[in-house]
Amino acid sequence: MVRFPGPALAALAAAVVLVGCGSTAATQQSRPSTRSSDDAVAAAQYARNTPPAAARMVCSDEIRGEVAGALNLESVPAPESTWTDHVYGCAYTLPMGRLVLSVTVDPSSSAADRTLQTMRNGLAGAAAEPGLGERAYGAPSGVVMSKKDNLVLTVDATGLPDDLGNTHEHRLDLARVITAGVFNCWTGSS
Repeated sequence: MVRFPGPALAALAAAVVLVGCGSTAATQQSRPSTRSSDDAVAAAQYARNTPPAAARMVCSDEIRGEVAGALNLESVPAPESTWTDHVYGCAYTLPMGRLVLSVTVDPSSSAADRTLQTMRNGLAGAAAEPGLGERAYGAPSGVVMSKKDNLVLTVDATGLPDDLGNTHEHRLDLARVITAGVFNCWTGSS
């Protein structure tokens, strides 16, 4: 279970779980699988050098809505997306600063494990974030990194103030909520 210290973001996290994602293209359906078949799919996906639907989902209307809801904004401008060196980036320019989501697409689950470990080693104060993906780490600066299969998600809220909204939520709490929302879509639990 993910802990959300602030009451406003805790309520939003509960709503995220109830509402879920409407886009089936980005949702991975539950299915029995083996590591080798998952890695074969991941390797083929990586070889195409185009962002998979799951990566593009971080710029979707669902996640835009979650960002708007978490920050109590009427709307969020369309984010700017990029695809470079197997990293799909999605930058949200908000009235109070910048929120960046990115998904690193690796050729296998074990490669994603290594990517996550390398990223964790470069993040000061990184601590485990139970309940967010297969493995996740967060840092007081406002970054959460997490892994699912061959994908590594990074939610970087360092471009936002550390005192958000009327309830004075921390940017790390926002990063946790957005991470949980993305994983809700990725696991098909909507």
